[in-house]
Amino acid sequence: MGTVKTDALSTTYTSEAYALGTEYVQPADENLAANSTHYGPKTWVFVYNDGTAFAEGDVISIDTSDYAPFHGILCTAAARSAGLILGIAGHAIAAGSYGWIVKKGVCEAKGGGSVNQGDVIVSHTSNQVRTMGSAEEVAILGVALHDDGSAGDLFTVKIDIP
Repeated sequence: MGTVKTDALSTTYTSEAYALGTEYVQPADENLAANSTHYGPKTWVFVYNDGTAFAEGDVISIDTSDYAPFHGILCTAAARSAGLILGIAGHAIAAGSYGWIVKKGVCEAKGGGSVNQGDVIVSHTSNQVRTMGSAEEVAILGVALHDDGSAGDLFTVKIDIP
């Protein structure tokens, strides 16, 4: 098994280097050093990519074909229950590989093209986030810290996924 303190969080693996579901809290100073707009600590979770390659900002959900708890796929459902969301990819992870995704803290997400700063966000189709609609409270992932620009653009969010 690897050692989170010495391995980069952007490192990906072809075998299970850490137990699936392992969480690592990145201290605020390390998070800020990695990205000058990311304040505070960030919680990462170790997952297996059970589908198509992940890119930074993709919303990752549990693979509902088998419900293996930390087998992730790109989220293609609008307002999927937050309990089915594993996190947001902080970097690329190839299909069939293992790596770390963000579960809590400030990170970059792909927007649906109509999110405004301060909006509460939920999952959207095409592994993006969008502004929460009526009766979608069960799907809340976090809040937008900036406007998202065009659909698919990365923008800064603060997430807290159960």
